[in-house]
Amino acid sequence: MRRPKLITNYTHLTDGELAVLATRTLDALGENTNFPELNPPLEEYAPVAEDYLEKQAITAAGGNLRETKEKEEARAALVTMMRRVTTYINNFTNLASVQLSSGFYPVATPGSIGVPGACEWTRIRASRRPGEILLDFPAVREAYEYEMQIADTVNANGQPVWQSIGRTSNSRGNFHAPVEDGVTYYFRVRARNKNGISAWSPVSSMRAVVQE
Repeated sequence: MRRPKLITNYTHLTDGELAVLATRTLDALGENTNFPELNPPLEEYAPVAEDYLEKQAITAAGGNLRETKEKEEARAALVTMMRRVTTYINNFTNLASVQLSSGFYPVATPGSIGVPGACEWTRIRASRRPGEILLDFPAVREAYEYEMQIADTVNANGQPVWQSIGRTSNSRGNFHAPVEDGVTYYFRVRARNKNGISAWSPVSSMRAVVQE
């Protein structure tokens, strides 16, 4: 029987994909009791992941040469840290369920279709039709459908209060209506197939302008 393992080398991921994985693993490991002696510990992993997320967000919007260099250095540090964490987990347990609770990706069984990856980005655009916004995101290989959520309010901690707006099998032609003038809308999406659900995408936002 094939021994389950986590992927340990994430150099192949794009900057956006690595940011999605960093967010996913920070969430998964934050309250995880499966690894009481995680090595390196979360206290060492989290600052490296957070540093990359901060620098990647700056360069994603178009950084200068210094900022790009700092992002590349943070990326290399995070990839190394991820290799250390996943190697520890692979040696710590043979249980796939415990391994996957870390948020890292499994080594796929040859010929199998795994859980779909997360969408790297989302975007909200104004529509030509009044009272409507357009919702963009990239197609994900092996995804059968996408689950979309919208928020038009935030809680006391500044986090969006999410509402489901349904599912779609297409990454194109999606919209939300009606919207109110002056309200800021937040959008996120995740991919689904028969084997599972991806992490949530990065969140996009836009202040709606409704012209009479």
